[in-house]
Amino acid sequence: MSSDVVVVGAGIVGASVAYHAARAGAAVTLVDAGRPGAGVTADSFAWIGSSGVHAGPAGALRASATDEYHRLEAELPGLPITWSGSLSWGTTEEVPEAGPGQEIVDAATVAALEPTLLEPPEWAVWAPGDGAIDPVGVTERLVEGARAHGARIRPDTPIIAVRRDTQGRVAGVETAAELLSGATVVLAAGVATAELGTSAGVRVPVGPSPATLFRFRAPAGLIRGVVNNQHFDLRQVAADRLIAAADSPERTLAAVRSTFRGAADVELLSTSVRGRPMPADGVPIVGPAAELPGLYVAVMHPAVTLAAAVGRLVAREVVDGAVEPMLAGCRLDRFQAPTRR
Repeated sequence: MSSDVVVVGAGIVGASVAYHAARAGAAVTLVDAGRPGAGVTADSFAWIGSSGVHAGPAGALRASATDEYHRLEAELPGLPITWSGSLSWGTTEEVPEAGPGQEIVDAATVAALEPTLLEPPEWAVWAPGDGAIDPVGVTERLVEGARAHGARIRPDTPIIAVRRDTQGRVAGVETAAELLSGATVVLAAGVATAELGTSAGVRVPVGPSPATLFRFRAPAGLIRGVVNNQHFDLRQVAADRLIAAADSPERTLAAVRSTFRGAADVELLSTSVRGRPMPADGVPIVGPAAELPGLYVAVMHPAVTLAAAVGRLVAREVVDGAVEPMLAGCRLDRFQAPTRR
């Protein structure tokens, strides 16, 4: 594939692809209908973890997540990442076996890790290498990095369609005002990827999966790391702010107040529901489209967790012509019907 690359979608995945491709020497244009990081990325819980056992086609990709963010942190100093570790309990009735990067800790250790817990559980899974990011802050930093390496950034530019040339290859993407030409187009536009693929005659089976995020006003230092139980995923994002990924605002607020000492005055500030992109089989879709040479797809859940790794690997494939084994189980062609003889 040519190193003349148009990346559609400036969420965290598209921003990562643009940064890594530009850093690799490609002439990159990053285009988005809105502002960088303003879509579903903005309301991500943004837990970064590689611990535990990760089976399945994207297992190796998921296992690389924290290492890839440490690499990115070294490349882009000041990246807003907090390496706080995570505690999980109560999601199963039996004590699980600790996976790679995890340990099973007792109530005394849990209380030392999260001192405001009213009733520390008898056991929890402690993953000290886990962390969390400011997803918008990281996206903006990736865009700045891409621009520093020569990328053109085109926000507030809706894409109408992907265009072919007369030889049946990608020609670029059409906006209301112009054709942005490119020998390679990377679709990293979340749920909009399906419609854009259709415009080029390529089926990308991805649809919206509701994801709810609650924001709370809370006392400073209420919790130290990422906390996960049967009621919520919870973390502190500022001195007086918590965010939670959960289902019900009323039940989540009640659970927070009853779980932590000093949480009686925690107050719900806002609720957001976004349609995160979910491939039909739940596995990331990352790779070229056989039907249209020059078209590449990068759409997935969990996008924030995988963005650092995926950006580097996609850039290796579209700029350097590599074939990355870690992406082997994530290809678009797995959805094609087998040929009958």
